[in-house]
Amino acid sequence: MREPIREPIPEGRGPRSPEPFYAPGTGPVTETAPSFTLASLVEWAPIWGGMFVSLGVLFLLSSLGVAIGVGSGATAAGIWGAISLIIAFFVGGWFTGRTMTMIEGLLAGAHGLLMWGVTVIFTLVFAIFAGIAGASAISAYVSGIFTTMGVSISGPGPGAAAQAAVTSSWVTFLVLLLGVVSAVIGALVGNQGRFAEVRH
Repeated sequence: MREPIREPIPEGRGPRSPEPFYAPGTGPVTETAPSFTLASLVEWAPIWGGMFVSLGVLFLLSSLGVAIGVGSGATAAGIWGAISLIIAFFVGGWFTGRTMTMIEGLLAGAHGLLMWGVTVIFTLVFAIFAGIAGASAISAYVSGIFTTMGVSISGPGPGAAAQAAVTSSWVTFLVLLLGVVSAVIGALVGNQGRFAEVRH
């Protein structure tokens, strides 16, 4: 039986050894298109959660004010309502920023702003529909939170003075503006707290 033919090895060279592995160097950095879209930047779960937290805190503080007798005077009730709204929006904004998956100050502030808008619209719409459906107790309770701050859901009465309407509008504007600022600051604080937690 004949032996298999082998390819001759050139003189001076042994069997071929494996070549060493060289890691490729880093190439030039090129700008690529972002992999996210505008719709993916909005996280609705933290926004809805922040809305329910802020409403819960608002109703809790409003009930506390009624229990301790703050609502006996119009001025005291308005001040308590404004303070309750600011605290509630701060807590809701903090919850929104804390539960976001993205850690970004600008996005956290935008989510706090959106949480504030959703909360205000949801509460007003709920109060209106509760009044239409005949749930007078719920409608009066929700409307009372806003009317103590100068927000009128059903509109001013026929005998309301023009100066009182202007004052009420300014009070409403200032309180809601403070609520916006409180919600945004709360979201920033909550998001930065999550950043510090992840970093450590």
